Amino acid sequence: MIVKWLRESLVASWLLLLFRLYVGYEWLTSGWSKVTGGFDAAGFLTGALAKSGGDHPAVQGWWASFLEHVAMPNVGLFNILVPYGEVLVGLGLILGG
Repeated sequence: MIVKWLRESLVASWLLLLFRLYVGYEWLTSGWSKVTGGFDAAGFLTGALAKSGGDHPAVQGWWASFLEHVAMPNVGLFNILVPYGEVLVGLGLILGG
């Protein structure tokens, strides 16, 4: 019933368009502020690794392993990929369909 309304209703089409444009704008502005203002993922990665131990870890072991062995050694690459990825996702949401 809801899926049919989402696919066939003109009101739903406009609501989804507005939602998509809003989310795209948020991603675009967030990414652009990281591109122009500088971005460093090292703090986030270090914090996530710190939460991967103990009795009740907040970060799963496989993810912590990825962060430790792939992301941390290549933090410079992630400092480029994350901001520009956010800009591209934002543009895709705004321009795409």
